[in-house]
Amino acid sequence: MIKMLSIAAAALASVAVASPSFAQSFSPSSGSVSGSGSVTLSQTISVTCNVSITASPLSATSAPIPTRSISPGGIACLAVAPSGAWSAAVVPGSTTSIALTIGANTVANDPCYGTVVVAWNNATSTATFNNNVLPPVNAGGRNCTIVSGSIRIPGLQIL
Repeated sequence: MIKMLSIAAAALASVAVASPSFAQSFSPSSGSVSGSGSVTLSQTISVTCNVSITASPLSATSAPIPTRSISPGGIACLAVAPSGAWSAAVVPGSTTSIALTIGANTVANDPCYGTVVVAWNNATSTATFNNNVLPPVNAGGRNCTIVSGSIRIPGLQIL
C-alpha cells in the first residue's frame, strides 16, 4: 500500500513539475505594445514595405493587432495594404517563435491571409520572417511569401 502511494505521489509530482515548461506567456501580459520594421513580400513581384503595428490589449497568450499599417519601403509597396484581422499568439512550449495571423492585399489585388510561425528573439524583441507563406483569400488566388524582414516590438518578451 505504501509503495502504491509512493508511485502515485511520484507521478503526480512529475506532472506538476512538467506543466510550467509548456505555459509560455507574453510579458507584459496586459496593456499594449507597438513596433515597426521592414519586410519583403513576394507574389507576382517582390516589394519591400515598412510595417507598423500596435498590439492591444495584451493577454498572457494572445493579442489582437487592431492598429497596423503598411507603407512604402519601395515604390511598388504603395499598392499593398493590410488585409483581415491581425493578431499575435505565443507558441506553446517555445520562447523562440511567435504565431502571427496577418494578411495583405497585394500589388496584383490578390489578397492572402493566414497564420505563420516566425522566429522570435527575446533579447531584441524581434520577429524575423524567412520565406513564410500566406495562403490566398480567394479560390484560385496565389500564395504570398514573406521572403525576409523583421518587426521589432520593444518591451515584448515571451516567458
